[in-house]
Amino acid sequence: MHAFLSKKLTSSSAQMHRIHLHNVHRHIRQCAHRPQTLLLPLSVILRQYHLAPTKYGTASRASRTRISPSYTPSNFGNINKLITSPSFCKSFSTNIDYQQSDPNRVPHVNEQIMEHLPIGVIRQSDFFGETITFVKDVDEKSLSSVDHSTLIQSKNQFNQKNDNNDNSQPEPPKSTQADDSISEATSSFDGMSLCILSRGSANLHTGNDSDGPEARAFHASALAWSEILRHASDWNCNNEHGSVKSITTAPMLTVAAVAPVVAQGGSHYLRRIDRLLDATRDSATATPQSLWAIANNAVSFRDAVLSTTPESSGNNSDSEPIQHLLTPRERWHMHALHQLLQNNHRDAMGAYLRLLELFPGDLLGLSLALDVAYALGDANSALRAATNVSTYWTERDGGALRFQQSHPAQNLANSLISVGLSSSSGSSRASTAERLAETAIARDSDGTGGTSVWALSHCLASEGRSSEMVSKLATTDGAQFYEACGYLHFHTRMKGYGGIALLDCRRAGAGRSALRLYDGGFGRDIEYSGNNVEGLERGGEEVCLREMRVPTSVRSDVADAVGTMFSGWFGGSGKSAGDGASQKGQPLNDSDGAGQGLIDQKKQRPKKRTMEDVLCWLPPNPLLLTHGTALLLRLTLCDAIPESDDRWADLRAAWTVALRSDNGSDDSVGNQTPVEFMPMAMIASSLVMEPDKLHLNAVSQPLQIAMQGFHKMGKLMKLGQLKMAPLSSQKSDTSHVEEWREVLYLIARARDSCERWEMPTGMSSSTYLLADAGDNSSSAPAHPIGWDFDMRQFLEYSLCHAAMQVGDYETPCL
Repeated sequence: MHAFLSKKLTSSSAQMHRIHLHNVHRHIRQCAHRPQTLLLPLSVILRQYHLAPTKYGTASRASRTRISPSYTPSNFGNINKLITSPSFCKSFSTNIDYQQSDPNRVPHVNEQIMEHLPIGVIRQSDFFGETITFVKDVDEKSLSSVDHSTLIQSKNQFNQKNDNNDNSQPEPPKSTQADDSISEATSSFDGMSLCILSRGSANLHTGNDSDGPEARAFHASALAWSEILRHASDWNCNNEHGSVKSITTAPMLTVAAVAPVVAQGGSHYLRRIDRLLDATRDSATATPQSLWAIANNAVSFRDAVLSTTPESSGNNSDSEPIQHLLTPRERWHMHALHQLLQNNHRDAMGAYLRLLELFPGDLLGLSLALDVAYALGDANSALRAATNVSTYWTERDGGALRFQQSHPAQNLANSLISVGLSSSSGSSRASTAERLAETAIARDSDGTGGTSVWALSHCLASEGRSSEMVSKLATTDGAQFYEACGYLHFHTRMKGYGGIALLDCRRAGAGRSALRLYDGGFGRDIEYSGNNVEGLERGGEEVCLREMRVPTSVRSDVADAVGTMFSGWFGGSGKSAGDGASQKGQPLNDSDGAGQGLIDQKKQRPKKRTMEDVLCWLPPNPLLLTHGTALLLRLTLCDAIPESDDRWADLRAAWTVALRSDNGSDDSVGNQTPVEFMPMAMIASSLVMEPDKLHLNAVSQPLQIAMQGFHKMGKLMKLGQLKMAPLSSQKSDTSHVEEWREVLYLIARARDSCERWEMPTGMSSSTYLLADAGDNSSSAPAHPIGWDFDMRQFLEYSLCHAAMQVGDYETPCL
């Protein structure tokens, strides 16, 4: 076989063909472990990339990666490794909509499934082999079905307004920063995709460690996020030259930069981040545009169609089908993002489920679908999303027929699928989910540790295995799995699960350990962001976060300190300290004062807040506050903290900030509250907030009853109210018991979805408690509230606490 390959690889008469990069990449991966079935000589495959189809708008030949022509059987493995590497894949542009054909079929040599695209429209393959569309300076008239109301205003319009007194002709639009950055933008997209899938642990960047591992995780995610935001801003800029308007866009870059934030926090939380970024924008820095504007500009191309002209279509214009600007996969992403920006998560969930049915290899879509399903509390949708892609990824892991080699993202896929399978405790898939999660951790604990632990927490909790859950979440060894998952405070949420596991295990000192996890996670996030009582008195998060900067590197700080110390000892003519001071015109009078002065100058040096600073120290979103409320409620019910604890006041202040909305600039989200898309957030915030302030539209009957019951429970316990002394004497009052009985009744109805059997007085017959007339959608499957494990922290334990206050021990058993 090696002799055959050597003869073929060195043959100069081999026919050269053009083969799509994605199909070649799949072909090599299929045949890497069985070279005896290699259908094409490797020289033929490699030399296709030197025939650049530039007339279709692909990258120039000069920008392509060159490969040495000397191929021997000895370096066959190295060449195969080069082809399957992400850097090699990112060096080529593709123009084939490969999803229209069978993705598993190896193409024949003479097949050419080329998609004719106009100049300026480029398809690029990412790390996972999916297509990303880049549109560079395309005439606006060549596109139709574009939502022009949300397009970003052309750049040259501002220059023309500022130069009204200049009678000269306007200059043609200059090339933007996106001219030669397709490969860099794709690389940034790949890095951000890995960050999203792993929740920050599989990151191409390593944050600074001066403020501890949590701040380092925040910083690493902020670096990847800021990089993709800059590329998304560069690729969402429109130019105008006279009457000619050109469009530059890359919508998938915006999906990676914005979609996870909106899926977990809603559109109002995206506006909060925009307000923080406004303080970093000026004319001197290259701070990206508004996230809201970039997102709306991207979704305006969700149905864009390439207009055909006689010159481009030729004689086949009548037979040409409608050609959309984006691929079908990208269009589904755009439609889902469009719904997310309107806080319409339920319609976005439908778009993601359809996306996964058509493109099961889209891991970014699977991750976003799980985030949306978790925000909706819809475990059935999460389970469906996982089952839609499970077969596809099982075959990529070396399936029964062994036709596929393991995909590079196989471990990430296993961990995400396990999250969907573990979402519902009644699905009988906990064992399968646990096996997938354990396999992913064993193979790649650094990249899949966070999502795998998320799945394991639901699996172990559904079976009551609290001790194993503690070892995975609350111990030092277990915390290493999710310690680096700093993207959108994911590791803080896992700390909350660890605290709940400690309380379920009921070990000695479990309350103190769980409280330590709360203070080190949720309490710290609320405090540094200024969302507590003290922060609101200082001016809120805009003022408190103004002083926050990204952490520094301990190694560089120690090196600077040691260098300054030695230069101060021996350095009347030292280079490190003396040169720096002399350049600024500040001569050093004494060696001891010079070193200390340089250190103080470095610490007190004014530094403008950058985009990395904003994205590193984010305010808590409604999802994070929901997890914090669940853990603090459990701590209170377990008597680990009193009901009058100050943490409840800080949590109430954080919910007050989260419920503030700015509806003056857009009407699409003005008819909803910031937490109305997330039922679990509405229940959690009802403990300290009025239920009427939590929604503007009608909600399902179980959710409405649950909010009433928890709000009454919060008032009876005086949560978030600074009580001077506990009113223990009122517990025996008859009216107080009746109020707790009402709480018990409301929570019991919410737990059973308002479908309980109530036994009337006299035991004559049982009456079925129906829903309100006219509400035909009050059942649990139609309007879920939360995943089983998360809902248990509110409903089950609150129901038991209310039953103990009343002395009713039968209701919890019904």
